[in-house]
Amino acid sequence: MKKFIHITAIILAGIAIISACKESEDDITPSGNYSPIRGGFPQGTTAYDSLINEIKSEYGVYLLYKDVTEEDLNRDWVSAGTGDIYVAGYEHEREDLAWNLPQSHLPFYVDFFYNYIFPNISKEFANSTFPVKIYMIHNLRTEPRNFGEENEEGEESGGTTVDPSKSIKLGSFDNWAISFKDEIINGGNADYSLKQLRCMFMIQALYNAMEKGEIDSPDEFWSGFDFSTDKKMNHVDPSKPNYKYKLGFVDMINDNFGTGALQQVWAPAIANETSCYYWEKDKYPYYDLFATYIKNIMWLTPDEFESRYPSGKYPMIKEKYDIVVEHMLDKYGIDLVGIAKGKKEQE
Repeated sequence: MKKFIHITAIILAGIAIISACKESEDDITPSGNYSPIRGGFPQGTTAYDSLINEIKSEYGVYLLYKDVTEEDLNRDWVSAGTGDIYVAGYEHEREDLAWNLPQSHLPFYVDFFYNYIFPNISKEFANSTFPVKIYMIHNLRTEPRNFGEENEEGEESGGTTVDPSKSIKLGSFDNWAISFKDEIINGGNADYSLKQLRCMFMIQALYNAMEKGEIDSPDEFWSGFDFSTDKKMNHVDPSKPNYKYKLGFVDMINDNFGTGALQQVWAPAIANETSCYYWEKDKYPYYDLFATYIKNIMWLTPDEFESRYPSGKYPMIKEKYDIVVEHMLDKYGIDLVGIAKGKKEQE
């Protein structure tokens, strides 16, 4: 993977200043397919804006944090009459749409993408899967949308509900959005929270790619699994011959990696014994075994993975681990182990 070229802060700042002054020369011409980029790009003149410009030059993705409107944030593939309404800022900011990311928050957001996300993906993956724009939003949330239905008492119903704290919005027409809680930015359990957020961000990006057929599992991954309808695996008793680890099945991980209401990373066992049939490819997407391996590899460092699934006891899991790691890196340029490890040391 091509490594970012680092130059002095003075030169970087100069690039940012020059780029910011060339709004009309930016290589995106807003049209019916794109909401506009206002005020030029990058949107500031700090060293962090220069890093944002590096990301755009290398990966073709615009990180935006100023002058985002409600219309921008809610442009979607579906009609405007469905789904949640995404807004940002705080209630007192709604009238003047003061959604700009606080300047003190910018280093955290840029560091997240520059050091934790883009170093672990290829330019080709970014170009095919990431949107043109990623909005870095302060206090992203949803507001209810009413669909005009009435209940038996004549009261309006059938709308969506308020979510006061959204972390990620993916799948929109030309943009994604990301928002970190103030307490995380201010240092509240930052390392663990960063791990949760980068895993959650990446699995949603990978799901998007899988749905479009841009990422698939290798045939050798599925070799050796027994998905017979009557084949059972035991979730809880390591002494049983059909204990799931012995059969090559790893634990399920929630897609929110513990950032949701239940605050748990590991999904509970469904039952003491479950048919292996449910884990077969394409049977039930929620149980997709390939995606489950991906989530385990992103969440656990190699040492942590070995501790949870000792290769001496469960050689099939180790075999599949190596297959998934190599397949994702060699074919798609996605470094799952790098995501688990965190910030890469600069060479």
